Amino acid sequence: MTKVSAVPEYLFRYSDACTKGAEQLQTWVRNVLAPALTAYQNGGGFCQPIDGDIAKQVAAAYYTDRDVRTVGQAFLQAGGVLVRGRNQPIFSNNGAIDKAFKQLVKEAAHQGQINAGAALAKRLMNAKPIEVTGIIRELAKHGSDPYFSAGFYNNLDERHIETAMAQGGIQALVSAYSSGVLDKKVYEAVNTRLARPIPAVRFAVNLDDHYMTAAQKMAFLDGIAANPVAAHNFANSLSQSQLRALFEGPMSKEPLWRGKLTGVLSAGIPTWPGGAQPPSDSPDLSYELWFAGYLPYPSVDPDGSKYSREQDAVLSWVELHRDIILREARRRNIDPKAIVAAIAWEGIVNNWQPFPSPIPPNVPAPLGRHAIGPGKVHIDTSVVKQIEERRYLPHRGLFEREAILATPEGSIEYIAAIMGAMADVTDREGHHGSIRHRPEILSDLFQGRDLKNWEERLGKKPPHEAFKPGNDMGKWTAQNGSFLNDALRLWEGQQPTSPPATRMPGTAPKPPLW
Repeated sequence: MTKVSAVPEYLFRYSDACTKGAEQLQTWVRNVLAPALTAYQNGGGFCQPIDGDIAKQVAAAYYTDRDVRTVGQAFLQAGGVLVRGRNQPIFSNNGAIDKAFKQLVKEAAHQGQINAGAALAKRLMNAKPIEVTGIIRELAKHGSDPYFSAGFYNNLDERHIETAMAQGGIQALVSAYSSGVLDKKVYEAVNTRLARPIPAVRFAVNLDDHYMTAAQKMAFLDGIAANPVAAHNFANSLSQSQLRALFEGPMSKEPLWRGKLTGVLSAGIPTWPGGAQPPSDSPDLSYELWFAGYLPYPSVDPDGSKYSREQDAVLSWVELHRDIILREARRRNIDPKAIVAAIAWEGIVNNWQPFPSPIPPNVPAPLGRHAIGPGKVHIDTSVVKQIEERRYLPHRGLFEREAILATPEGSIEYIAAIMGAMADVTDREGHHGSIRHRPEILSDLFQGRDLKNWEERLGKKPPHEAFKPGNDMGKWTAQNGSFLNDALRLWEGQQPTSPPATRMPGTAPKPPLW
C-alpha cells in the first residue's frame, strides 16, 4: 500500500479554474463553433460534420477536472487531520484515499436525495414541538430511500437524532445505515443513546425532548438485524467501550436486550449461524478481549465442544475482525495465523491484567502503561518507533499512537507491520530462508525482539541454521496449530502468496513508501 500526499487547497483551486474553463469551452463549441461550421456547410463549402467525439472529449475534461476537487475532499476526509495550517500537505495511504473517493462519488450520485433529506432535517432542528410529528410523518414517506434518510440524519444533532427515533423515524434510520454514506457522528450518537438509561422522570425544563423507550430501542435492533448491510455497518461502528456500555449498561437489565444485540452482530457477520446466541458463562480473558465473551460461539465450533471457553471467545473475536486481519496479512505478505497467535496468546495466556492501566503512557517505567489493545502492542518501545522510522507506518506522537493501538484495527495494523518488518529483515539477510509462513517464528519475534537486534542476531547466526521458537508466545503458537488452523478456515483458499522479490523497506538509504 503506497503512502500519498496532497495539498487539498491546491487541488480545489486547480479544479475550480479548469472546470470553469471546460464549461466555457463547452459553451463556445455549442454556441459559436458548431453554428459557424454548420453555416459554412450550408453555404456550399465542404466541412467534415462535427461528430460526438468533440463533445465527449470536452465532457471528459470537465468531469476529470471536477474529480480533482473530489480527490482533495477525499484527502481531507481520509487524512484524519484535526489541526493543520492552510496549504499544508495531508499524508495518507492510497487505500484510504480510494475508499473516501468512492464514498464521495456515491454521495455525489445521490446528492439530490441527500440534499432533500438535509432540508427536512433543518426543518426538524428549527421546529416547534407541535410540528415534530408532521415532520417525522414526512420522513416516513422516504423511509425506504437510504440516501434521503442518510441526508436527514447526517444533519441532526444528537438530541434531535433521538427525537426522530422516538417519534417514528426508526425505519428511516435503519435505511440510512444501509446507505454507506452515514456520518461517523451519527453512529456515535446512536450508540450513545442506545446505551443510556430510560429516564424515569422528565423535568419541566426539557419537556420538548423525546426519549426512546426500551421497546423502541429493541425495535431498532430488530430492524438492523433484518438488514444485513445495515447490521454490518452497525457492528463495524461499535468501539470496545461502546460494546461494553451496550452489553453491561442500564439496558442490559432488559430481559431481551442482550439476545437482540447479539442477533444484530450475528446478522452483520455472515459466517455466524442465524439466531446464534452467546454462551451463558463468561471466559477468563485479559482486558483487551473481555467483550468476546458476549459473542456467539464461532462457526468453527458452533456448540462449544471442541475448544475451551476462552479459545472459542477468541475465535469469535477473530471472526468479527477477519477482514482486517486478512487485509493486513496480505499487505505485509505474512501468514495471518501469526497475527491471530499474538492476539490469542495475550488474551488467553497472558490474562493476569483484568483492566487497562489508568496511568498515562508518558509516565516512566515501571509505573507507566506499556501496552494496550488486542495483542498488547507496546506503546513506546524501540520496535514500534523503528517501523515508523522505516516508513512501514506513519510517524505518530505518543498519545496518538496510544489511541490507535487501543482499537482492534489499529492494533492489528501494528502487529502485522512489526511481523512484516521482521520478515523483510530476514529476507534481506538472505541466508536463513523466509519466515513469512512461520507463525511460530513471527510471533516469537513480535514478543521478544526489535528490528536492530534481530539484524544483529541474523548476522551472527550460522548460515542455514534452523529457526526455533524460544519464548512463551512462539512455543504456544507451535503447540496450538489446530486452533490456529481453525481460525484460518475462515480464509480457505486465500493464503498469502510467495514472498515478493522486491519491496524490502528497512535500512536502505531511501526505503520505498508503504
